[in-house]
Amino acid sequence: MVTIFCYLGLAGTLYMTGVVWFAQLVHYPLLDRGNAEDYLAFAVAYQRRTLWVVVPGLSCEILGTLGLLWYWPSLQAWTGLGVLLAIWTVTCAVLIPKHLLLKQRYSSEDHRVLVRYNLPRSLLWTLRSAVMIWTAVTLPVGGA
Repeated sequence: MVTIFCYLGLAGTLYMTGVVWFAQLVHYPLLDRGNAEDYLAFAVAYQRRTLWVVVPGLSCEILGTLGLLWYWPSLQAWTGLGVLLAIWTVTCAVLIPKHLLLKQRYSSEDHRVLVRYNLPRSLLWTLRSAVMIWTAVTLPVGGA
């Protein structure tokens, strides 16, 4: 069972790492290229559609992490949880509030904050990918 949870978490983490780097390098920098009249409709549609992309990856990460902690409460599993909590802290404390503000009105300052704070989140997700690979490589033979 531990192997299933480990690889579920690894798959979700690698997927989300790709998504967050795409957002950092391509999507977020282009958010300020449209005109102000169309921006609000765009922001609402963007946030609604983004959920369809991120919910599967986040769900795999959460289920994989909880299962891994349940079946193999190792240093690797706890480290992975710690990095995931750091990611969620940045997301909930900074990025979600900025997205909500941008959905109501465009602000170049809010946009800059969004891009600036997504970089640490991207780096944290990259670190989490490394932790999950470390976890997969060090799983006990035959599971825990």
